[in-house]
Amino acid sequence: MPRTVTVRWSGGSGSGVGGPFLAGVGRGEGGWPSGGVPRWHTGGGVRGVGGARAAERLLRSAVLAPASGPVLLHAVRVLLDAGHPHRAALWCAKLRPRAQSAVWAAAFGALGAEALLQLGELAGAECEAGRALEAAGGRPGGLYLWPAAVRAEALIALGRWEEAAAGLGAPLPQARWAAVPWWRARGRLHLAAHRYQDALEVFRVTGRLALRHGAGRLPHLPWRGDVAEALLGLGRAGAARALLAEELALPALGPRHRAGALRLLAATDEAGRRPHTLACAIGELRRCGDRAELARAMADLARALDVLGDSCAAGFGRRAGDLAAECGLPLAAPAAP
Repeated sequence: MPRTVTVRWSGGSGSGVGGPFLAGVGRGEGGWPSGGVPRWHTGGGVRGVGGARAAERLLRSAVLAPASGPVLLHAVRVLLDAGHPHRAALWCAKLRPRAQSAVWAAAFGALGAEALLQLGELAGAECEAGRALEAAGGRPGGLYLWPAAVRAEALIALGRWEEAAAGLGAPLPQARWAAVPWWRARGRLHLAAHRYQDALEVFRVTGRLALRHGAGRLPHLPWRGDVAEALLGLGRAGAARALLAEELALPALGPRHRAGALRLLAATDEAGRRPHTLACAIGELRRCGDRAELARAMADLARALDVLGDSCAAGFGRRAGDLAAECGLPLAAPAAP
């Protein structure tokens, strides 16, 4: 049995069970604002396999207390960033009902919704984000924008565009780092409706914010992939490919972000190479467990193989359809709102 301890947070680096996570949790715009209001982003901390193991050890040994919310939320964020959405979702489900304030219940709910979204559990993500919105009190602000964005992304993936648009309506938040999830969701809505120029303008805003404020923070913001997807819609494959190459060259890129970049990169490949790139994306998605994105990648692979006259295309198409049905994902786009 692990020794149970209570994490105390003093706002700086620390030793003991908090270890490197305490060093990654600061105050102000760089991490946690004064007053302890949670944000969607956290400090740098430890990444990769070692970071995930350290996060799991901390979560198993710590007790949720008023001062420990930032450290525990950051530990779960490390798990999610390292490609363990299932573990992150389980920890959020444990911690949310134990939160000692509505604010922290909303934060763990929003992060849990993110984890479910990354697993392709779209209906569950939408529901959990809705509960987090209720806990946040429905008042526009940094904490409200986070679950609102996650809910909108789930609704977009489910093809419920009008509901997503309603949740992303006025007043528009200021273009600042705390509002990046909302702006990204707005961009995803533009993409889904084939408004590629509008999406490009939104994603360029988030890209500028990432370059200015995002270095070293969790989660990684795949703004290059977002911009590249909009550029592909505009027929600018060369510019998209250059950005995707930059994304794939980043150190310690998680499997989900790597898979997303590879799937988009395949659209810029010659027909003969496209199946190989998509197979690499599928391998990464099987590692991280994102069934919705796996369905999209398999559908892309089925189309790529069909172009080459490969008889395996039908099998991948059926598997993509089965996965999409499990997630509630409409592979055929509905009419634009």
